[in-house]
Amino acid sequence: MKAAVTEGKGDVKIVEVPVPEPGPYQCLCKTLACATCSGTDMKIIHGKLPWKEEYPAIFGHESVGTVLKTGDKVRYIKKGETYLRPTSVYPGQKFGDYYSIWGGFSEYGLITDLKALLEDNPGTEPGYMQYQMNIPSDIKISPGEALMLITLKETAGFVADMKITLNNSVAVLGAGPVAMSMCLFAKLFGAFPLIAIARRDEQLENIRRFGVNFTVNNSKEEMSSKVMEITGGRGVDFIIDTAGDEKLFADAYGMLAENGKIAPYATFTRPDALEDVNEAKILRANTGEVPAHNYLLDLVRMNKVNLKDFYSHTMPFSEIGKGFEMLKKREAFKIVFEM
Repeated sequence: MKAAVTEGKGDVKIVEVPVPEPGPYQCLCKTLACATCSGTDMKIIHGKLPWKEEYPAIFGHESVGTVLKTGDKVRYIKKGETYLRPTSVYPGQKFGDYYSIWGGFSEYGLITDLKALLEDNPGTEPGYMQYQMNIPSDIKISPGEALMLITLKETAGFVADMKITLNNSVAVLGAGPVAMSMCLFAKLFGAFPLIAIARRDEQLENIRRFGVNFTVNNSKEEMSSKVMEITGGRGVDFIIDTAGDEKLFADAYGMLAENGKIAPYATFTRPDALEDVNEAKILRANTGEVPAHNYLLDLVRMNKVNLKDFYSHTMPFSEIGKGFEMLKKREAFKIVFEM
């Protein structure tokens, strides 16, 4: 089968590797599509994650596939079902010559019947297996749309954990797909005013669709002064950082309300990036991919979210190198690669 690998030097290439063989609690899936998590994936291919990774590696963590074959101890997963996050090689493991940086960019992958595994082996750490969740058959969406549930679940859980509620003022740093979903859930949970801050007018115009009340172009305006003007001199209750820019993060403190908090979501390139900032003002919220799963499925059933809003391009897997060049040149903001 084909898989996308990187050596962490700015490279992406497709290689041939064996089809993984499922263990007793595992299922083999045919991967239907895999999407970029653009900010994180760009750090991966340039070796700039704030923690050490082993290379060369099969990467990608937003994948979706259908079950082809089940192991002999699988009890709760059936052939033909659709699951998120199949991987050719689980984190912490190695597949031939390749390490795992989540392993989703591959034509075939594995999922685990975690419920059966835990019943037979109490105390097993669920790890990456817990994120391999079912898309029920009544949810009629394309593979590309299904992939968007991953980011939406993470961000819904993050905003919920921040305890954003009615009439909290919120500023979001960034205007990419993660920022879009943060704005969506901040607004659904009651944020007002909701302010988006980014450097490009076209991004800011686009993000208004997600309930944003005000936008600030921080390449043209001094953002703290503008936010203070919007909030009548009070500042915002919460800032959500989706940009991962250390200077922007530090500068954002000037627009917080007296008891306001700033929540870092994006990864920084340095592990010590936040050492010099005011720790008392940082809110370390958790993503909620697992608990938010059914919430997102219900939003889809109710037609309350348009999943197509959160990616810009669909391309064949064979063009993955071209796709990452498009991301680098900002010609795309999130790409679904169809297998």
